[in-house]
Amino acid sequence: MVALALVVLLALGATGWFLARRDSNAARHLAREQRTADALRTARDALIGFAATYRNSLHPDADFGYLPCPDLDGDGSSETCGVQGDTRVGRLPTLTLGLPDLRDGDGECLWYAVAGSFKNNPKADILNPDSTGRFQLLDAAGAPRSLPGDQAGLAAAVIFAPGPPLPTQQRQSSTGRCGGDLSASAVGAYLESLQPLSGPGVLTVDPRGSTGNDRIVWITGDDIMRALKARASFASHLNTVLDATADCLRRAGGPAPARIESTANGLQLGRVPAFSGNAGACTSAGLRDAVENWGELMRYARCTDGTACLSSATGPCRGVLLFGGERLPAGQPRVTDADKALAAHYLESTTLAALSARQLGGLPSRILIPFARLSEPASADVAVCLP
Repeated sequence: MVALALVVLLALGATGWFLARRDSNAARHLAREQRTADALRTARDALIGFAATYRNSLHPDADFGYLPCPDLDGDGSSETCGVQGDTRVGRLPTLTLGLPDLRDGDGECLWYAVAGSFKNNPKADILNPDSTGRFQLLDAAGAPRSLPGDQAGLAAAVIFAPGPPLPTQQRQSSTGRCGGDLSASAVGAYLESLQPLSGPGVLTVDPRGSTGNDRIVWITGDDIMRALKARASFASHLNTVLDATADCLRRAGGPAPARIESTANGLQLGRVPAFSGNAGACTSAGLRDAVENWGELMRYARCTDGTACLSSATGPCRGVLLFGGERLPAGQPRVTDADKALAAHYLESTTLAALSARQLGGLPSRILIPFARLSEPASADVAVCLP
């Protein structure tokens, strides 16, 4: 009887030891996953914050919205990355972002890829809410995942936690601070989900399957735009850009629009023409970048006979500067050149009707703050009278 009891106790002890070991392994795995998730979230928040505050004391002549280049040489800082439009991957630039030593649950430094359409050095010709990303994410079935907030369903940036090395990956030890080693160019030794690793086209991110262990989070242009709209000063910035453009049009004496899209009812409607030299506030060093970025969302109309044929709440107008704002989810695609050549893809039907009737009094003349809802497009058109 004593022997049987001893066997039972030993069996219970072994079972308890096994369960404790299993629970301990599960707890360690959970802790690693949590550390990875925390690191990725911290990096993502820092990158969005960088873009939303880009026009600061360090970049007073730039517009908002740019993401930093990766760390390509292992010093922890962002630098010039490739040519214009080139998408690049490297280490997360922790020093540039003001982050501490940031690692995943397996002690590996984070990696980061940025689209050429959003990177800060060298910049794209135009960056605004219509800019599309360059990263096509695949879902668990290997099908393309369409990300909301981007017209093409693509990501503007992806942050990677590489996890432990795979059998085919040979890595250097990284005992120092992230950004203090020489592995920043050895992308293939850490990431297996990004293909190709750089270039001007769309890159595929495929983190699925048992052959890889990358963990990822991503950023879309809409994520950056929501962060900008949350800032009380952002609408004031856009109004300044609008006023500066109107100033240039007045000083130029109401020139013909560029890329004329309509000539109905005695009005020429098209793009804002290019300005050079000392043509007004829109050509100042502090506003050139922003005017170029947001000019794509503007339209300009003038009375073809040179009279003040338009009426507004402030009086008669010889022309009008129109700001279309963010696109509506349906009916206003702005991807191709053909899309962008249609005024109806920027201006609401009520705006076009008011323009046709030459009565602008019902349209606001300022971009209103605060924005009504951060998750919805700020699509209300604005009309600035040009007397």
